[in-house]
Amino acid sequence: MKKALLFVVLSTNQFWAQPKHPVKPLPRLYVVTPTVAFNNEKGSKAVGIFLRGASIDSYEFLEDKYVYKVYTPHTETIYITDTYNVKDRLNGKDDYEKSPAIIVENDGYYGSPHLFTTVASLKIRELPNSSSAAVGNLLNGTPVPIYYYPYNTEAWIPVQIDDKKGYIPVKYVGKRPDLSDLKNQYKKASTLEDQKKFAERILELGWNSNPEENEAALRLYAEFASKNNQQDVAQICLLQADVLKNIPKDDFNLPIKLQKQKQFGFTINNEIEPEKGFKKSFLETNLGKIIDQYTNLDDCGLGDYETNVFFNSVECIGHDVNKTYHIRSMEMINTNGFKIKNTYLNNSTTPSEFLKAGMGLISSINPLTNSYYISNDYMTYEFQFKNDRLFKVSAHYYC
Repeated sequence: MKKALLFVVLSTNQFWAQPKHPVKPLPRLYVVTPTVAFNNEKGSKAVGIFLRGASIDSYEFLEDKYVYKVYTPHTETIYITDTYNVKDRLNGKDDYEKSPAIIVENDGYYGSPHLFTTVASLKIRELPNSSSAAVGNLLNGTPVPIYYYPYNTEAWIPVQIDDKKGYIPVKYVGKRPDLSDLKNQYKKASTLEDQKKFAERILELGWNSNPEENEAALRLYAEFASKNNQQDVAQICLLQADVLKNIPKDDFNLPIKLQKQKQFGFTINNEIEPEKGFKKSFLETNLGKIIDQYTNLDDCGLGDYETNVFFNSVECIGHDVNKTYHIRSMEMINTNGFKIKNTYLNNSTTPSEFLKAGMGLISSINPLTNSYYISNDYMTYEFQFKNDRLFKVSAHYYC
């Protein structure tokens, strides 16, 4: 079973109100306080509510009715009759009411109106219907920004993950699930199907919780997997739980100490990267000629007299003065690899092997991308897996 994480950034207010059909471009408007939407200009039936901060891009102002007619790709045409709640900008001095009780405001998980997913592996659809292609998944307990809440329980709402936009059914969002409640439901479940459903919800909610709760959720799922003859899954869960238990708490500079001992870093043909970087001749012998190079002035990982340099499977920072190269991203092909302590990692390395080698160094896990992270004071190394094998290692510099 493929499972995945947590550090997901969602946004909805910038794209939900795009038109179904051409509408004359107008200035973007904003809803400054929770405002009910209706099915017609007369306000006959309330069909949903806009939350503070909702942006409206596609609309008509019906001057004779003094009503906004709003077009969206995921609802029928809707109307705002309280037009004084719609302005051309938001202002900190605006008078606004709290969101309705069903909506969660700033609670430490998200800083604007939102709800949470309440089921495991909720598919994000490209279009607002269940037959549309899936473009991603959301874990149970993921905060979802809400800028328009439809009253129809069969309606869809927009979400955005990174550069992927899509829709999820509104019936699968609500108050944040409670781990204790889910554990009780899991214990009471009498069928394998129900046990699996609640075990998966517990596992995914764990990824959206603190490390201690995450560890406990992983151990529970390992128990479920072991009872159902999924020993490989159980092993991974237990190793991930042990990693979370042993997250570095005081010394994030252990990787730097290991680097100085030649026990941590990128390798080519089992040669670990020197402290000052690889020489060009060595890289060209093992990787081939440079295929591109330039200086990206917006790249905060570059210092003075440094350049972005690309080989076939490796991206480097080239040092123009001493003519050496530090690797910042490497695909695990051919003789490319990475060394942690006395273990050489390559394209045959499994997650289990990596977790054992990185125990006590790994600072976080992202199951959505199948990635693990090892951090120090100035960068984070991302170890990404594909098809249960190490696929790529990247060094992300802090800016």
